[in-house]
Amino acid sequence: MELGDFGRRSPALTSDGVSVYDALTRQFLRAMLTSLAGPGLVLGVEAEPGWVDVLPETVALSFARSTGELGREFGEATVDWVVLDRWLQQLPDPALGLEEIVGRLKPGALLVSLFTGIARPELDDLGPLWSVAPYGARRLHEERSGLEHIEVQQYGNVALALAWLYRLPADGLTDEELTTVDPAYPVLVAVTATKRGGNDE
Repeated sequence: MELGDFGRRSPALTSDGVSVYDALTRQFLRAMLTSLAGPGLVLGVEAEPGWVDVLPETVALSFARSTGELGREFGEATVDWVVLDRWLQQLPDPALGLEEIVGRLKPGALLVSLFTGIARPELDDLGPLWSVAPYGARRLHEERSGLEHIEVQQYGNVALALAWLYRLPADGLTDEELTTVDPAYPVLVAVTATKRGGNDE
């Protein structure tokens, strides 16, 4: 993909194609679809993220902007899994937000937290407050006593980082570019964990 001379122009604020973040999220979730069986909930910065079609039909989509809205989103329903799509990055206190989520999960439920490791200019209502490094994402989850089996994966490289920052569509990238990981450029940081108290204890 021709990335051009990025030093001479500013990132675009919109893109018509599938974003690099969405392409990487789709790649990550497809690999773990067997773990996302049963009813689930997505809390994210977008009401319908660009990768939602890879999830089972039992998913409920929510657009909660604060921890105060969680009661409405969870309601009386119990879910087998929850995906937080950049949701924690929107909060002034991600640790408090994660604690609230963990407290509402049933024992054994799967939690998937997705973060952007590289910030870019965003529309005001989508702009993250934090850029999250993989070690920071791990620590955030390890400090929650209600979680176990914590794993962190990252996706990204310099080509993907530039495409993400400049809103270039992912369909111009090769499979090799989308799968090559350079730890210095974490475009997507994905954490999986389970709520303590499941059947394996």
